[in-house]
Amino acid sequence: MPYLVQGAALVPTTSGMLSSGQLRRLLIILTAVSLAFTLMAIQSPAVTEGHQINDGGRVIAFARSHLGARFRMGAEGMRYFDCSGLVYRVYQQAGALNKIGGSRKLAAGYYQWFKSRGLLGRSNPKAGDLIWWTKGGRITHMGLYAGNSRAISALVNPYGVRSHSIHGISVKFLAYGHVNINR
Repeated sequence: MPYLVQGAALVPTTSGMLSSGQLRRLLIILTAVSLAFTLMAIQSPAVTEGHQINDGGRVIAFARSHLGARFRMGAEGMRYFDCSGLVYRVYQQAGALNKIGGSRKLAAGYYQWFKSRGLLGRSNPKAGDLIWWTKGGRITHMGLYAGNSRAISALVNPYGVRSHSIHGISVKFLAYGHVNINR
């Protein structure tokens, strides 16, 4: 039997059981952690080894997730984009910036990067390839090829990020940048 000293505080003994309040807090914490991991898995698809992507469909899925965002010059997401900012953000989300030059560029900068590597063409686009348009001989716009002669790009307001026909905007189609996503 322990010695009792008058006025000394008694140390509570633990029986190994949690009180109902402690159990409730633990369940809430475990639920929150589980939900957080679930959200992370849903919002950030797995990236394969070497940060490669399997197909252009994933790139276009990221682009579609931004449909309806507003246009703002120089912006690269999440609520506002300009045309090259949308391309940059989508490839960043896909973990494939190395496929388009690795850094944020203007539309003409991306065009030059693809041109210097012989990756430009006017035919045979695949989903996820880049597209450029010109006006008066100057590159003025870019977007992503979505398939079926459609593109996703950040158009000047009031349109913002939209899906549209390749030939359905007021500038002239120039070229596709073949990203070679599957390689």
